[in-house]
Amino acid sequence: MSQKKVDKYKNGKFARTSAMKKERAEFVLEMAAWILIAVLFVSWIGYSAYAKIQAKENSVKVDTVMDTSALTDYISGLSADSAE
Repeated sequence: MSQKKVDKYKNGKFARTSAMKKERAEFVLEMAAWILIAVLFVSWIGYSAYAKIQAKENSVKVDTVMDTSALTDYISGLSADSAE
């Protein structure tokens, strides 16, 4: 091989390793970005579900107190009438 070809091969070899390093760095950054997006998405879904559950638990609960003595007297009167 001529010296020109040898120099061209050496420069190509150096550029090839440099290109491979650059490609690998881009791949790592891309994967890190996708992982970050996935983590944010899952966190958002979890937070939304948690907020809905908390909203249901914190809703106003009304306890109604009712005097059932009149109903109890009526039912006991019916059972007394049927016993006679």
